[in-house]
Amino acid sequence: MRLFEWHSASFSGDQSKLQGFVSYLSGVWQNRSRYVESAEEPTEEEQQEERIQLQRFFDFTIDGKISARNYVGVVQYDGIRIEVYPKIFAGDETENIKLWQLNMLYWLSYCRKVKFPFSIADVSRLQFDDFLEVLIYIFANFTEEVISSQPFQAYQSTAEETPFLKGRILFEEYAKANLITGKWQKFYCNHQPFVYDNLFNRIVKYVTKRLLAISENYLNQERLNEVLFILNDVSDISCCASDCDKVKLNPLFAEHKQILDLCRLYLSNQVIDLEDEDSNNFCFLLPMEYIFEDFIFGFVSDKWPALNIRSQSTDYLALNEDTFVFQIRNDIYIPDKLILDTKYKVRSNDDGLKAGVAQSDLYQMISYALRRNCKNVLLLYPEAVNSSAIDATFSIPSAMLSGEDIKIDVRSINIIFNNLQDADMTMKSRIATLNPLFHLLK
Repeated sequence: MRLFEWHSASFSGDQSKLQGFVSYLSGVWQNRSRYVESAEEPTEEEQQEERIQLQRFFDFTIDGKISARNYVGVVQYDGIRIEVYPKIFAGDETENIKLWQLNMLYWLSYCRKVKFPFSIADVSRLQFDDFLEVLIYIFANFTEEVISSQPFQAYQSTAEETPFLKGRILFEEYAKANLITGKWQKFYCNHQPFVYDNLFNRIVKYVTKRLLAISENYLNQERLNEVLFILNDVSDISCCASDCDKVKLNPLFAEHKQILDLCRLYLSNQVIDLEDEDSNNFCFLLPMEYIFEDFIFGFVSDKWPALNIRSQSTDYLALNEDTFVFQIRNDIYIPDKLILDTKYKVRSNDDGLKAGVAQSDLYQMISYALRRNCKNVLLLYPEAVNSSAIDATFSIPSAMLSGEDIKIDVRSINIIFNNLQDADMTMKSRIATLNPLFHLLK
C-alpha cells in the first residue's frame, strides 16, 4: 500500500490485524527518536492528544480507512507493508515511485542524524518494488563491499582461565575458582587479544540476520547471505542500540563507522522489532518537517562553509524576575546577516496578498528578527508538484532596528530532481537565487 502524507486509503482487508498493528505502532511511537524538539511548550490540547493517541503515525477511521499523518518512510507488520511519501509528490501524475525513492534518499544523505551511504548511479540502475527493499539493499551492498575488502579486527576484552599468565590476573576470581579448588597452576586473567570475533562484527552479523528475515527481494537476500558468509566465524549474539556505543573505531575506519551508524539506526527505536527474534516487523518513519529542515541546513553548511551557519540556534524572548522565558529556536541562523526558517507547508494563493503565509508564522518571524537584531529573514517552503505559489516580500516598519524595515522574503524551493547525478549543482543554483548572501559566495 502506498500513501501520501495526509491522504487516506482503505484498510478494510486487514481489519483482523488492526489491533496488533496499532499496538506495534504505539510501541514504536513511545520509543521513537525525538528528531526535532519544539521551540515552544506544548499546549494543553496537544498534551491531551498525546495522552489519548498512543501513536501519531496514522489515523484509523470507523469506516475502515487508514490516513497517513506527517511521517514518511515505510512500515511492515505481519504481512502489511505501507509506504508513505511526501505530499509534495502528490501532484505527480506519472507516479514515478523510483524517482520519489531516490529523492528521499538524496535528502537523507544531507541529514545529520540519518545518513545512508550509497551511490546514486548504483541505486538508480536497480528496480525495487518498495522503499523497504531499497533501504535493505543500501545496507547489504555497502556492508558487503567494505568488510570483504577491509575485514575488521580489534582488541576484544576477554576474561578467561588460561594455563599461563596473559594480560592482567583477576585475583578475586583466581582465588575463588582456582586456588580453593586446587587448580592453582591455572590463572584467571583478563586480556585483550586482537580478534576477528569482536563486538563490531557481532553487531553487523545480528543486524544482517534480522534484515534477511525481513527482505523478500532475491538480490538483497543474496547480498545479505554473502555478508553472513564473510562473518561465519563471528559469534551469534543478540544486540541492541546501546551495544553500538561500546564500539570504539579508529578514524581510519570511516566506512566501518558508517556501517555502525546504520546498525545503530536499525537497532534503535524499534526500526527492527527486537521483541521477537523471528519477527519481520520493520518501521522506518521520519517526520518530514525534520527531513526538509535538516536537508536545507546540511546542504547550505556543506556548500557555503564560509557562512558559518548555525542550526537550531536557541535563545529567549523575554525575562521574568531575572529568568529567561519564551524560548525561540531558529532553524538556520547566519549571525547578523540572515535568519532562515523552514516551513514544511504547501502554500496556495487563495488568500491573495498574504501569499499563503499563516499569520502566526509572520508573527514568529518578526519576534525572531527583533530578538536577533537582524532585519533580513527568509521564510522557506518546499515547492510541490504543479504548485502555483508565488514569491513575496513583506516589509515591516520598525523603529527598533536603526529605523530600518524588517524584510521577510517568502520563497518556495524545488527539492525534487529528475537527474540525481546533477542534483548538487542544481540545488546550489536554486539556493543561490533565494538571497544575495548565497549568490555572492556561490
